[in-house]
Amino acid sequence: MRYWLCALCLLMGSNGYAEPSTTPLGLESLAWMTGSWKGALGPQTVEETWSSPEAGSMDAMIRLSTPQGVQMIELIVIREVQVADGRDNLVLHLRQFSPALELRNRQDMQRQAITARSVSFVTDGSAGIQQLSYTLVAQDHLRVEVSFANGDVVTAHLQPD
Repeated sequence: MRYWLCALCLLMGSNGYAEPSTTPLGLESLAWMTGSWKGALGPQTVEETWSSPEAGSMDAMIRLSTPQGVQMIELIVIREVQVADGRDNLVLHLRQFSPALELRNRQDMQRQAITARSVSFVTDGSAGIQQLSYTLVAQDHLRVEVSFANGDVVTAHLQPD
């Protein structure tokens, strides 16, 4: 009995001094985005449905609508890719379509920052969307911020649908 008590104390004590993980956060760490989310963006309704990370990618279908109908459909794919130095990076591919499925916007963005509850992507150049950020504010609150080349920032607060 004394042996087990000592072993337990040692185990508990060693966890307090464990080295922090230096493993960079990757695609799997974005599992908190998985599921269906819904909220208002001014007079419009935003609906996002995210698949879980698997096989190096995850994707989302986004619908922007008003009482008059669908205004835009968007497809986002986030992929894990290897960069020149052998490290993994995340790339976001964004495609926006009209209600008739005509391509309106096509952009590829690089991961800017990532934490356990947020991720942001940026693009070079003068493309329409300069930055796209997702933050899990609470288990039932996903904040999406879109920064445009003209300086405008649009924020949507989404809840599980």
